[in-house]
Amino acid sequence: MSEMNEMPEVSGGMNPEPKKNNNTVIIAVVAVVLLCCCCSIVIGGWVFGDQIVQALGM
Repeated sequence: MSEMNEMPEVSGGMNPEPKKNNNTVIIAVVAVVLLCCCCSIVIGGWVFGDQIVQALGM
């Protein structure tokens, strides 16, 4: 006789894996890009500040 306690394995579709939440990765990438942009603006202003002021006639 067969045992009634064994459950047959079902492949595909019954319990799909939940989607991974990528919000933290997206926020981190955006923050790093913004930080790089701000740093490059500050460094550019530091290096070329006198030329920018002279070009604006201040």
